[in-house]
Amino acid sequence: MEATMSVLYWNCVLLEASRRDFTKGFVGGQQPGPIRTSRAMAIVHLAIHDAVAFHSGSVGSAYLTKKGIPHAVPPLPAGATLDAVVAGAAVTAIRAMYPNHSGPIDDSLSNETGYPVGVAIARALVDYRSRDGWDVMLHDDQLPMPGHFEHRADPHQPGEPGQRRLGPKWGKVWRFTDSVLDADGHETHHEHLDPWPQSDYPAQLREVRDHGGAQRGARSAEQERIGVYWGYDGANGLGVPPRLYNQVARRIVDGKGLTEAQLADLFARLNVAMADAAIDAWHWKYHYNLWRPAVGVRLETSADGDPFWCPHGIPRTNNTPGHYTPDFPAYPSGHATFGAALFQVLRLALATGNGPIPIADVLAFGGGEKPAAAPSETFSFVSDELDGASLDADGSVRTRVEKRFDSFAEAVWENSVSRVYLGVHWRFDGIPSPDDAASPIGGVPLGLAIGEKTNDFFNAVPGAISDLP
Repeated sequence: MEATMSVLYWNCVLLEASRRDFTKGFVGGQQPGPIRTSRAMAIVHLAIHDAVAFHSGSVGSAYLTKKGIPHAVPPLPAGATLDAVVAGAAVTAIRAMYPNHSGPIDDSLSNETGYPVGVAIARALVDYRSRDGWDVMLHDDQLPMPGHFEHRADPHQPGEPGQRRLGPKWGKVWRFTDSVLDADGHETHHEHLDPWPQSDYPAQLREVRDHGGAQRGARSAEQERIGVYWGYDGANGLGVPPRLYNQVARRIVDGKGLTEAQLADLFARLNVAMADAAIDAWHWKYHYNLWRPAVGVRLETSADGDPFWCPHGIPRTNNTPGHYTPDFPAYPSGHATFGAALFQVLRLALATGNGPIPIADVLAFGGGEKPAAAPSETFSFVSDELDGASLDADGSVRTRVEKRFDSFAEAVWENSVSRVYLGVHWRFDGIPSPDDAASPIGGVPLGLAIGEKTNDFFNAVPGAISDLP
């Protein structure tokens, strides 16, 4: 293993473990769903981050130190290589998160000087997070008598085990950054999110009815591409959004010449941001408990309703069955929150723009505008959903599509609205209307705020383990 590749190497191993965890589709294995996946990926990359911190002598910048986590990390022995310390941390953390997939993991450096230091770092992190609430009620039954607007089972899969509510208590899992716990150890702080705007509901119902149905209807081929491209809804062999966004980040840093310390710092930040995004988004999902279009369009009593309406549903990739709607409330969109947090971290950590991504830049794309390209943020990416190998619902091989983005704001917008074109979200689940641009409505403002807070956490005294460009 080359020293210049260790962080990206172990990120690749982590993404492969996650992919294998979803070889049977959404039901997953050890880290089912986007919430547990985001937590697992944050723990692994924090272990790698702290391995770099301890090896470089920047112990004060380690996550273990910033959070005051007890540990028994031994002194770094003479001659310990960065590769060995990082490998010890990565192997230990990945095996702890994915023990069923640990067989093929390369531990050839286990006899190297410094490897035990990495092992001790990962064990301290895994032990600390083992008490964070991750194992409390992953699924719960649907409410027996939901009221109007309240989330309930997808009518197309009413008796499916997959339609139990995912993560009703995930909002109580300890956040990775500024977690505040009450006397019972429960989370008491989340980034603020305004209620969903009922005044926008009629227009947005018509939009998702016409653009997100099983039949293409008003949905253009490009809109369908957008919906499928950002899918990763637990499909067989693909996994869930945190894996997708790590792939995007890998593509963005390709060729930038970042050092190992910079890569370790960046991937820790973006995975921590997504883990906190899952905690905050799921807190608000069950606070507002809004139904999805699969229910709302069918139960609408005005002329805008359609009692027979069926959503396009999540991409039925590699034999994922049915017109499936995710089994948790709509508002806010997890996809929108994850994606906004990721791109905000990338913007701030890589200093590709003047300050954070503002919501106005994201909304500009929804108004039919094409803002000027941001040269330092342009990138192209091929989604596993459209890679020329994944299979569509009819068994055909999907066409390979390489999409170019001219700015991170464009990617944030497209990722958010993709869910409307699948018929699984209302538009305000992701982004506010232009009239509400100043209000924290939807997953995009929530994710952008989380990205900023994550960046601040890693830069807090005594600072980061590297100077990102």
